[in-house]
Amino acid sequence: MRLVGRQLAIMKVLWEHGEASVAQVQELLQVDPPLAYSTISTVLSRMEQKGLVTHRREDRVFYYQPAVSQDEAGQTMVGDIVSRICDGSPSQLVNHLLETDQVDSKELQRIKQLIEEHETRLKSEKGGAR
Repeated sequence: MRLVGRQLAIMKVLWEHGEASVAQVQELLQVDPPLAYSTISTVLSRMEQKGLVTHRREDRVFYYQPAVSQDEAGQTMVGDIVSRICDGSPSQLVNHLLETDQVDSKELQRIKQLIEEHETRLKSEKGGAR
């Protein structure tokens, strides 16, 4: 699953709001230039065919909901980046992040905490597998 451009923008609206009609998505989308109602409707229809969203019908209005969580999409997208851009090396991805101005000292502390938690979880899984 690759979410880019319009699809990702629409999914962010759905993840944040749970469900929305085409008109609501159009109103809530933060893209420039704004997308036409028909464009959003077409994109949502194609996303439903791919299994990314579902809908329910109320009178003549379709309300769309995400069929994949933000975490699922994020994991897939990060895996895609690691394999396509970083030659399969997660450490190369981390290095790219650390070399940008996006990682301040607070983020670096959070990253260290996540690594420690992951190591603890791996150790407990290894100990429990005996």
